[in-house]
Amino acid sequence: MSELIKIGSTGVRVNQNNLGVTGHNIANVDTDGYSRQDAIQATNPSISMGNGHFGQGARTDTVRRIVDEFMVTQLRNDTSLAKEREMMLGYAKQLDNLLSDADSSPGNALNEFFAAMQSLADDPNNMPLRNMVLAQGDALSQRFNLMQERFDDMQTSVNVQLKGTVSEINRISSNIAELNTAIIEAEGSNGLPANDLRDARDEQLRSLSEYVDVSLTKVADGTYSVFIGEGFPLVVNNKNYELSAEPLSSDIQRLGIVFNDVKGDKDVTKLIRGGELGGMLKFRDKLLSDAQNQIGRLALTIGDTFNAQHKLGIDLNNQIGGDFFRDVNELELMEGRVSAYRDNSPSTNIRFSVEITDTKALTDKDYVLKAISGDTFSIVDAEGNPVRFQKNTTPVTYSNTVTLAELNRNDGVSDELKITVDGFDLYLSSDAAKRVAKGDQFLIQPARYAAGQIERDITSPEELAIASPLRFEPHLANTGSGELRSLVAAETFRSNSVDPTFSPNSAAAGDYAFIDQLDGTFKMYQGGSVQSLPQGLSVSYTAINATNDVLTYEVRDPNTNTVLHTGTYTQGVEQDMLPADWGIQFRLGGNPVVGDSFKVNFNTDGFGDNSNALRLTALQGEPTLKGDMSYQDAYAHTTEMVGTTTAEAKITAQSGAAILSQTKNLRDSVSGVNLDEEAANLVRFQQAYNASSQLISTAKQLFDTLLAAVR
Repeated sequence: MSELIKIGSTGVRVNQNNLGVTGHNIANVDTDGYSRQDAIQATNPSISMGNGHFGQGARTDTVRRIVDEFMVTQLRNDTSLAKEREMMLGYAKQLDNLLSDADSSPGNALNEFFAAMQSLADDPNNMPLRNMVLAQGDALSQRFNLMQERFDDMQTSVNVQLKGTVSEINRISSNIAELNTAIIEAEGSNGLPANDLRDARDEQLRSLSEYVDVSLTKVADGTYSVFIGEGFPLVVNNKNYELSAEPLSSDIQRLGIVFNDVKGDKDVTKLIRGGELGGMLKFRDKLLSDAQNQIGRLALTIGDTFNAQHKLGIDLNNQIGGDFFRDVNELELMEGRVSAYRDNSPSTNIRFSVEITDTKALTDKDYVLKAISGDTFSIVDAEGNPVRFQKNTTPVTYSNTVTLAELNRNDGVSDELKITVDGFDLYLSSDAAKRVAKGDQFLIQPARYAAGQIERDITSPEELAIASPLRFEPHLANTGSGELRSLVAAETFRSNSVDPTFSPNSAAAGDYAFIDQLDGTFKMYQGGSVQSLPQGLSVSYTAINATNDVLTYEVRDPNTNTVLHTGTYTQGVEQDMLPADWGIQFRLGGNPVVGDSFKVNFNTDGFGDNSNALRLTALQGEPTLKGDMSYQDAYAHTTEMVGTTTAEAKITAQSGAAILSQTKNLRDSVSGVNLDEEAANLVRFQQAYNASSQLISTAKQLFDTLLAAVR
C-alpha cells in the first residue's frame, strides 16, 4: 500500500507544480518581456520485481521558459531600427514645417522684398516706396534670423535629448550588469535556469535597443557581454561602462557620444547606429546640417550679390552706393567661420579668416583643415573627401597642401597670393607669431551661421543707390547711326586718398578707369598713380579703313585731351568700347562715322534714373548660386530636399513599425501567455491533481480495510 501512496503523492506534487507554473503564467500575462513557462515532467525510475517493472510515479525535472532566441534577437534589431526611423521622422517633420511655414520662412519675404524693389524701379523718386524697400529688407533679414533661431532651438533640443538618452543607456546598462550577477548567483547553486531573471535581462536588452543598436556575446557562465559601435563594451559580466554626452572636439555647440575608458575617453559619435540615439544623430549630422548650411549659403549669397550690385549705383546724395546688407566679409564674421578643435595642442595660437569670394562656387559643406606638419596643411570636406587648394598664380595652380607662409597673406612677402577653396579664400587672420602642431585640426563652416548674421546695413531711404553712376551723351553734331546698347559700372573701387599710387584693381595688367567710392568721381590708374577724370571720358571715331567697314576710335580725357585707350570698331556689330578690366563699360551698336563722338560721365543728379534698380530687381532670377540656381531656386531646392527626406522618413518609419509589430506578434506566438490555453491547463492539472489525491485516498482505505481484517 505504501508504494501506491508514494505514486499518488508524486502525482500530487507534480500537478501542484504544474498548477503553480500555470498560475505564474496567468499572473504575468501583461508583464513586459515575460516568456511563458512550463514544468518539464519525467517518470521516476521503475522498480524491478519478480513479475515485472513497476512504476514509481512522476517528478518535475525543471521549469523552462518557452523562448526562441532568434526571435528575441530579431525583436531587438527591429526595435532599434523602428525607433531610429521614428526619431528621424519626428525631427524631420519639425524642420519641414519650419521651412514650409509662410509666416516664418524667408521664401515669401524674398518675393515681397523684390516686389518692393520692382515698385521702386517703376517710380524711382517715390520716397514711401524707398522706405518700403528698407522695411522689406528688414523683414527678409528677420526671417533669416528667425530661421537661424529655430535651427539653434532644434540643436538645443537634440543636445538635451542626447543627454537624457545617454543617461537611460547608462541606467539600463547598470541593470543588465546587476542581472548578470543575479543570474550567476541563482543558477550557480543548482545549475537550473533562472527563468524570470533571464526574462528581465532580455527585456532590459530590448529596452536598451530602443536607444541604441547593440550586439551581444553569450558567455559560458550565463552572462551577456553587450557592445555598441565597433566593439565598445557597455556591459561585461557584472561591470557596466558608461557613456557621456560631451561637446564635440570639432564643434562645441554640438554634443557627441563619448565612451569613458580608463585608457582614455573615446569619441564614438560616428559609430553610433540605431535606436533613438542613432536617429537623433542621423537627423542632426545630415538633414539639419545640410538645411542649415544651404539656408546660410542663401543668406550669404543674397547679402554679397545684392551689396555688390548696390555698390554699382548712386544714391540721392550723388554718392556711390554702400552695403545694403551687412558686409559678409566683416572681420568678425570671417574669423567666426573657423574654429579650432578642442584637443589641439595647448601651444597652438593660430587663427584663420574665411573670406567669401565667389558665391557661385560656394558649397553647402563643412571642411576640416589639418596640420600634417608644423608648417603644412591639407583640407577635406565633412565626409573626409580630399579637397584641393587653388592658387591665383599665372597660370592658376592647384595643390593638395599649402604652407603656413602661403596662408600668411599679410606678411609683406606674398600678400598677393590667394588660397581659394570652393568659393572662399583662406588665410591667417594676422601677422602675429604663429604656433601650430602636427595633427592640429580646424573646422571651417563658411555658411553654417550666416542666416543669423544677415541684417540691413543701410540707414536711410536717400542712401538707396538705384541710379546708374554713368551718363552717356552722344554729340549733337553726330551724323552716323551709332547708338548705346548697354552702359554699366562693372565694378567700383575705393582709392586711397593718402597714397596716389594706390592700385584698386590688382588683377588688371595695365591702365584702367574706374569709379571711385571715395568721392564718387571718375579716376584713372595710369603710369603707376591715380589721376582724376573730372569730365569723364570722351570717345571719338578718327578714321576708317579702305573697305569702309572698320573704324578706329580713341578714348580721351576731355580735360587734358590725353589718349587713354585706342581701338577698332566693326560697323554694324555690337561691341564693348572699353578694355574688359576697366571698372566701367559701354556697348555700342549701329554705324557711327568718322567724326562722331560720345561722352561718358558721372551721372550727377540722375534722380529719375532706375538703371541700377532694374539690375537689383533682376538679381532675383539670376543664377547666383552653385548649380546655376537663383535665390528662389536655392530656397525651393532646400525645401524640396527636406520635404523629400521627410516623406521618405514617413514611409520608412511606417515600414519599421509594421516590421516591429510582426516580429512582436511572432515572438508572442511562441513566448506569449495565452489565457485560453492556460485555462485549459488549469482544468487538466486540477483533474490530474484530484485523481492523484483520490489515489492516495483509495490506498488509505485499502490499508484501513487490511488493518481491520487482522484485528
